[in-house]
Amino acid sequence: MFEIDSRSRIPIYEQIKNQILLFIRMGVYKPDEQLPSIRAVSQQTGINVNTVKRAFADLEAEGVIYSLVGRGCFVSSSAIENTAIAQKALREIEHDIRSIKSKGVDKNDLIKLIESIYSEDD
Repeated sequence: MFEIDSRSRIPIYEQIKNQILLFIRMGVYKPDEQLPSIRAVSQQTGINVNTVKRAFADLEAEGVIYSLVGRGCFVSSSAIENTAIAQKALREIEHDIRSIKSKGVDKNDLIKLIESIYSEDD
């Protein structure tokens, strides 16, 4: 289920986080539904348990998931409405957009790229 690109510049724990967020948005994981265990994700992906644990810890800190001792991690009932993640993503990409602008990339080309990426989800 999880696909990790070891050649990507995106850290592995971020790839795991992004995929869990995508699965929540797509309805694969519903509010209050249990996620696969950290160990299960680690075994399925071949990724170190600590890396997977970091992804889950970040999601919990962001309010996307919650954990119950001895039972595992579950999707927060407010995960889909969590706007903090989107706001954080916009702040993170702002630097990249400013860099792209300073390198002479046309605004319309950037918009076309964004539209292309968003149409992949459709």
